[in-house]
Amino acid sequence: MNSTAPGSADARPALSPGMARTLQPSAAIAFTVLGAGLWWAWFAWDTVGISSGTEPQSGPYEAWQVVGCVVAWIVLTWLGKKVLRPLLLIPALPVGFTAAWILTAALSDDSGLWAVGAILVAAGTLAGNALLVWVLRSIDRRRGQRTRSAAL
Repeated sequence: MNSTAPGSADARPALSPGMARTLQPSAAIAFTVLGAGLWWAWFAWDTVGISSGTEPQSGPYEAWQVVGCVVAWIVLTWLGKKVLRPLLLIPALPVGFTAAWILTAALSDDSGLWAVGAILVAAGTLAGNALLVWVLRSIDRRRGQRTRSAAL
């Protein structure tokens, strides 16, 4: 990990390469735990479907929960890209989120379909996080190019 100019897109904390490598597993574990925390904080507690009496019952989650989780996920991914390599950041949040989802779903599902749901949750969160990391890195690169061209 190289330290670059303070305003550049790839600016990282000035850590020795050995120290940075040592912190990667700990940071990856921390972000995996935070991914599980996203599930528990936004969704796991809400297990009752919504019914107005005249309309069919809808799922237990409200739009504000989904939006809140997505915003929190974006913030955590943005923070994570400052301390983790992409290959560790991309799976960290999805692994934790999916593991927490599995724990909730497996305990309440007698049909065994929770396993299918787990595959879908894992694939969706992994693909979504990979796209998010790519978008955030692209934004950083563009900012870095603008900073370098403005300095010339």
